[in-house]
Amino acid sequence: MHQWTTDLKEAARIQEELVDLVEVRPPDREFETIAGADVAYSKGDEAIFASVVVMKFPELVPLEKVRAQSYVSFPYIPGFLFFREGPVLAKALERLESVPDVIMFDANGIAHPKRIGMASHFGVMLDIPVIGCAKKKLIGNFRTLPDELGARAPLEAENEEIVGYAVRTRAGVKPLFVSAGHKIDNETAADVVSATTRGYRLPEPLRIAHILVNKMRRNYDSRQKPHRGQQGREYR
Repeated sequence: MHQWTTDLKEAARIQEELVDLVEVRPPDREFETIAGADVAYSKGDEAIFASVVVMKFPELVPLEKVRAQSYVSFPYIPGFLFFREGPVLAKALERLESVPDVIMFDANGIAHPKRIGMASHFGVMLDIPVIGCAKKKLIGNFRTLPDELGARAPLEAENEEIVGYAVRTRAGVKPLFVSAGHKIDNETAADVVSATTRGYRLPEPLRIAHILVNKMRRNYDSRQKPHRGQQGREYR
């Protein structure tokens, strides 16, 4: 890991330096384990929480769960969520006893203005396959999706460049925006997200991580005195 920065210009420089290291290609081997990683913010102060869940793939049997807590030191700026949420996620990832074959982040991969969203950034740092699976798109356009499970459409940026897929993971809900993070291609990333969907909008590794991290946040907030709120995140 490079040293964390709180300076926007330095963060932009780091992105420009690392983007050429992002590899978009089919994975070298089949995945036997998969992890989901998510964060949550305290509603009362600057505390931030992370949870990582490792599961057997494709059975999705939980194998390991870790968590971490820290405090926000980087401002909320769309496109730079790695520098805001990365430190606490890295802290949680370091506590894993095993290295998952692929990690799914609630974040963007190459579907990012600089083609290095938080998922891609972590992929380069960790040197393993990573998938970006975001609730809201940061760039690109896609055609209207059929309202059925598994429907997908290419997410196209400028010059018709495909930077990911809009994937319908549940009928009647908005699609997720799936993109290659590192050492994986967009098609495989979308296939993995569809294969890990179990009747909810979020794929199971992210859904369980989301439940755990929000439980941490609620427990923390229940012990704190209410005071100034904090702006939540919108894009990653």
